[in-house]
Amino acid sequence: MNKDWFKCIVAILDHYELTLIERQFVERVKEYFEKNGMLTEQQKSILEGIHAEKITWGKITTQRGRHIQV
Repeated sequence: MNKDWFKCIVAILDHYELTLIERQFVERVKEYFEKNGMLTEQQKSILEGIHAEKITWGKITTQRGRHIQV
């Protein structure tokens, strides 16, 4: 996963309501990516899975904390 695609996915996920575990995972993956410049295949697969689920079924969180069902 290249740096631009990683940043794009993380930026998109920042707009969705994530579970506590999803938020923790995304934060750990960001730290890992910054340190190593890459993700493992497992990390990449999980991150892309969260991304796909959220863009399909997730709720967008607005700046005021309101939720918009997409």
